[in-house]
Amino acid sequence: MTLPQAYYALAAFLLVAGFLVFTGSPILRTFRRSKVATWVLGLIAIAWFAWWLQTGMPPADFAGLPRLPVQVVFLGFSFLAFYFMPDFLSVRALAVIMLFLARTTLDAGSRQLPASLLEASVSYGFLVLFGFWWASSPPVFNRQCDWVLATQGRQRAVGGFMLILAVACLAQSFRVS
Repeated sequence: MTLPQAYYALAAFLLVAGFLVFTGSPILRTFRRSKVATWVLGLIAIAWFAWWLQTGMPPADFAGLPRLPVQVVFLGFSFLAFYFMPDFLSVRALAVIMLFLARTTLDAGSRQLPASLLEASVSYGFLVLFGFWWASSPPVFNRQCDWVLATQGRQRAVGGFMLILAVACLAQSFRVS
């Protein structure tokens, strides 16, 4: 991924999130326990990690183990999570996708300062912080959503901030390309 593509990916993520928050979409309230969101986001996260295991992970990280058995074990345990841990799995899957997106964009921006400062700030400040926080404690996502969605002023402020960041990422993508 190139740095402009990283900015496009961040902008797309922030545009969707900002729009949902700004409009106070009911999706944010039902997303937490939605089976459809769980399956869609869970399968995206599983597929992304399986692809990364196959193509992006260096052989030294496998400690001499062949890739295929590691992938099979990972996929098996991932699908078991749908059965044994279905509660808030959509939030955890979203957090994993956020962390993968952060890793990919940070890789694209490494050693490209100052052009990658906005990308690194958004990736670390938003994706990594909230990704780890929501993955480790999905009820925090619920409380944060409830707090933001409680008043229209908070919806507009948080959603507007995300939309401004998305526009900034788009503008920066044109500067670095």
